[in-house]
Amino acid sequence: MLDRFRLAYSLQVKDGALQSKQGKPPPRFYNAVADVVRLHNIQAGVIECKGLGRHARLKFSKDFPERGRQAIRNVWTPPTTTRPSGGRASG
Repeated sequence: MLDRFRLAYSLQVKDGALQSKQGKPPPRFYNAVADVVRLHNIQAGVIECKGLGRHARLKFSKDFPERGRQAIRNVWTPPTTTRPSGGRASG
């Protein structure tokens, strides 16, 4: 069975500290999430990126505060994939 929603990476906030739990998140996104965690004083929660390319989605744990979710969605840009050219060769 094709698993298109496999885990790409996971971030965990524990006692107000952000750490990468699994996989390797983009450095810019990791730093932006660290800023959001600090600004909103988030103490606990898990953020997972599931899927690949334009099918990637963020999933938050139930204990992740609602006030931080939208701020993290605002700084997240889904990964893009290159599209095949698919046209006729000119010649």
